[in-house]
Amino acid sequence: MTKFEYTPPEDDNEDRVYVRVDDIFDISILRVEEGLVIDVYGNDELDSLGTLAISEDLLARSREEQP
Repeated sequence: MTKFEYTPPEDDNEDRVYVRVDDIFDISILRVEEGLVIDVYGNDELDSLGTLAISEDLLARSREEQP
């Protein structure tokens, strides 16, 4: 079974959250002016394994399509 550990944002970092998966991967989710950025890191790695960026335009269109 997959294990997720959520780290709530600190007062000065309300625009981001961190999730640790199976004690192996660290995932950061950041809300930036340009949209959302999701980075995945290996265990204690400094370089990301991959990044997903979703533009603010796409997020706005998605919100408009919601009922």
